[in-house]
Amino acid sequence: MKIKKICFVIFSSANYNSIKSVILEAKKNKRFKVFVIVGASALQNKFGDVAERILKDGIKIDYKIENQFSTSELSSMVKTTGLGMIELSDIFNKILPDIVFTVGDRYETMSTAITATYMNILVAHTMGGEVTGTLDESVRHAISKLSHLHFVANKDAMKRVIKLGEVPSHVYNVGCPRNDLLKNILNKKSFKKEFEYLSRKGVGDLDILSQNDEYLVTLYHPVTTELDKNEQAIINIVNATSKFNVKNIIIWPNSDGGSEQISKKLRTLREKNLLRNYKIFKNLPIEYYIPLIKNAKCLVGNSSSAIRDGAFIGIPAVNVGKRQNSRLTSKNVIQSSNAMWDIYKKIKIQYGKKFKSSKLYGSGDTSKKILKILKKLKKFSTQKTITY
Repeated sequence: MKIKKICFVIFSSANYNSIKSVILEAKKNKRFKVFVIVGASALQNKFGDVAERILKDGIKIDYKIENQFSTSELSSMVKTTGLGMIELSDIFNKILPDIVFTVGDRYETMSTAITATYMNILVAHTMGGEVTGTLDESVRHAISKLSHLHFVANKDAMKRVIKLGEVPSHVYNVGCPRNDLLKNILNKKSFKKEFEYLSRKGVGDLDILSQNDEYLVTLYHPVTTELDKNEQAIINIVNATSKFNVKNIIIWPNSDGGSEQISKKLRTLREKNLLRNYKIFKNLPIEYYIPLIKNAKCLVGNSSSAIRDGAFIGIPAVNVGKRQNSRLTSKNVIQSSNAMWDIYKKIKIQYGKKFKSSKLYGSGDTSKKILKILKKLKKFSTQKTITY
């Protein structure tokens, strides 16, 4: 029996940007009936109102789940995951999908994998098998063990998933779907309209932002295993980037437990007029975010974007702290501790460097590869046995 009903669950901006190209590719094929479920932080304005972006992209949202709890405590991640499972079970009973896609390693995606597995629905996991060294890694590998099809981003990840005991013929090295979007965006000859948008949006004392400006971009998310260090880390980054006589851009943290502490600290610094020559954005749509980082003199923080997007575009980056310190990187990334002077020193080393585009996480044709596999795929048993 062939695969017909495909369900995509989107719980965050990161989820959407990493699976959007696959959804659009699936919608082109009349054989597939596509269902899209949106919930958690993807429905919240402070995280960029992802649901609105999805609709603007011409993608129908079939179901919405209000399952995002406050992001101030670690328990919020547990509650968000638990409520997600309850809501998803009812929706899966209604649509009876043949296969459900879950993305990466965020805590919300765990609810998708657990629910589908218990309901005997095939689970397809993208970007499994990667190493980061924080809580995300545990979640990522757990989802791999609950999944039946694995669409990984590189050879190293493929080897790890197979070592987890997964069936080798069900593990496909296809690259990261996000790179499909980057490839299309980077083909544009001019980003004038995008920078006009960026000049209008955001908060701070910067009015005009152009692609000819010199600026740094900071993306710092909470490290859930080091909640007591997050506030000082963002202070150290702000102090380090402020030492460069250039414009500074900060992207709001994600919805992981502990993000409220970082957000409050940024608000406090701004209210005390300690953020000068700065502009702060909520989670930007990818068509504006990519031109922004493409022209940056350096990306600073602990987001996987600096590693994935940075490699594909060739942007210099400084990875701060432990959140991504074990992830496979290209030559564009160097590591820094949380110490202010170390961050400053590493930015100085990286500032304004140019790197060749790396295909470490794919070449920009992942969605077509995934759909080609799905077209040939027949439904198989959800019963799994470790291969050794």
